[in-house]
Amino acid sequence: MSGKYLTIAEVAERWLCSKDYVRKLIVSGQLSATKLGGWKVRQDELLRYEKAKEKADMEYLRQQRVGFLPGI
Repeated sequence: MSGKYLTIAEVAERWLCSKDYVRKLIVSGQLSATKLGGWKVRQDELLRYEKAKEKADMEYLRQQRVGFLPGI
C-alpha cells in the first residue's frame, strides 16, 4: 500500500478531532506511529485503524438493535 506518512495534525483534521486524542491512541498502542521528527502515521496504518473502528462500531450498533445481552 502507500508509504505516505501523515502528521498528528493531519490525522486530527481528517477525523475532526483533537491532536491530543490522536496522541492518546498512539500512546495506548491502538494506532501505530513512528517518531520521525515528530509522530507520523503511515497512511495504510490509518486505513487499517479506520476499518477496524468501523467494524467495531457496526457490531456495537448491531448488538444494540437486537438487544444483545453479554454472557448469555
